[in-house]
Amino acid sequence: MTRIHLPPFLLAPLVLCATLPGAAPFAAAQAPASQPTSADSEAIKAELGANDTVQVVRGNLSNRAGSVPAHTLHPDAQWYPDASFGLFIHWGVASVGAINISWPMIPGRAIEADPVTDKAERARILSEGDWNLDGKPNSITPNQYWAMEERFNPQAYDPDKWIKAAKDAGFAYVVLTTRHHEGFALWPSAFGNFDTRNHMGGRDLLRPYVEACRKYGVKVGFYYSVADWYFDRDYMNFLYHSGKANPWLPSLDADLKPRTTRHSAEDISAHNAAYYALIRGQIEELLTRYGKIDLIWFDVKPSFTNGEKFDANTCMPIERIRALQPGILINPRMHGPENTDFVTFERRLPSPLPKFGWAELCNPWTSSWPYTEDSRTHKELPYRAGGAVLGELALCRSLGINYLLDVGPKSTGELSEVAYANMAVVAGWMKGNRESVFGTQPLPKGETAADGLSPTIPATFRRGTRYLFAVPKFRENHPYPEYQLPAKDLILSLSGTKKPIAVTLLGTGMPLEYTYADGKISVPLAAAQRTPLVDVVKVDLAPN
Repeated sequence: MTRIHLPPFLLAPLVLCATLPGAAPFAAAQAPASQPTSADSEAIKAELGANDTVQVVRGNLSNRAGSVPAHTLHPDAQWYPDASFGLFIHWGVASVGAINISWPMIPGRAIEADPVTDKAERARILSEGDWNLDGKPNSITPNQYWAMEERFNPQAYDPDKWIKAAKDAGFAYVVLTTRHHEGFALWPSAFGNFDTRNHMGGRDLLRPYVEACRKYGVKVGFYYSVADWYFDRDYMNFLYHSGKANPWLPSLDADLKPRTTRHSAEDISAHNAAYYALIRGQIEELLTRYGKIDLIWFDVKPSFTNGEKFDANTCMPIERIRALQPGILINPRMHGPENTDFVTFERRLPSPLPKFGWAELCNPWTSSWPYTEDSRTHKELPYRAGGAVLGELALCRSLGINYLLDVGPKSTGELSEVAYANMAVVAGWMKGNRESVFGTQPLPKGETAADGLSPTIPATFRRGTRYLFAVPKFRENHPYPEYQLPAKDLILSLSGTKKPIAVTLLGTGMPLEYTYADGKISVPLAAAQRTPLVDVVKVDLAPN
């Protein structure tokens, strides 16, 4: 059984959408490994055990028949499990105010978490409109949020610079928000009236992004939120979760006032039909206007006013998506697990980990998905330390999943200099350590890695080689530079393996001393040999 000790800041309640076995053109992951995705597949097949708890799928190769999800077998999609590292880009109208995307317009998290039963308190909340239980109006109303669009004109937009920096830093795929829940589409759509056709003279912000990805050999991903709060503005309740925990609360309109108009059943039915048409039309545009799209990343589904359940396959059947883009990868947040391709963990990994096939962890580089400034200092939110994000990358690869790290451009279309500086740190690390996270797998069954302080540490393998990761620690589990703890002397160990022929510090190539006894390799790594980033010990094993 393979066990990985997760850092505390990566442990939280599960946020994921899992995939399950599906129908043709899918096949369960236990299909025979007759079409390996890399030269190492046969060696991996031989070294992986039959009952390993943490499971990995590479193309058609599974280490436990019948226990992991299905995914597309189209040859154009088989890059995904080896991609390792992706860049998420959140961008939209919110960048004008340098605030979080979409969610600031939705009040009521506090009242949803703590239902109010006292009648006097209920009356006070209603009279004052204190939807956040803080005695203040919400920071922004939906109408105020959407008005920022008038100032959204990214004259310095340069996706070529974005993608070149991403490529240099080792990102293999990029996913850009084409439309978030806020409703603004970054292309001139023929559907709806909140997009660059209506507000930016028809300028297409997606095409230069796609062209830059192709120029630098990076896979093209589109994020698309199925929910469109602008389109639904005259119908939806803008309270968080529609105030379900407090049914006495009114439905709030786009000014965050109690809604006074009521729609007939016929009006609502017609609106829902138009909502379906908008979603399908925009998805078809995304999949037909820009050539080959490698991945589509759906998010939040609509909640209809009349209680009607949104039906993804009525709106945009999965078969239609694959007909338009046969080699595309699809996450499960629109259609659910059936016939989609990969699990999406968000911000945190669950403990214990469920069984999964293809998967990724997405997490912002700061604490916010888009470009966001501190409201007091008007400076961009701080970036997590290089050692922290590279530690997450190492952890993800030790589990056989990809890491989707997020940044956000300014309203001008530029990434901040701090974003580029952090990408440069990752690029520097990749120059010496890339081989440890690309083309590698979790340790084979029976092998475990530790460092004397943690019972397990991230580790990967390729044929004849193992990589052990020394990840920095942070005070109070805050993964920022000022909280990083001084490095300590470690003794990295690898148990259940053969005798090594060489042990080196991968980033420098420096040979390291080691001992070997009873199937266990022990490698002292002094604090003076460590860097502020993730240090990788490479272990080359004796041939069979």
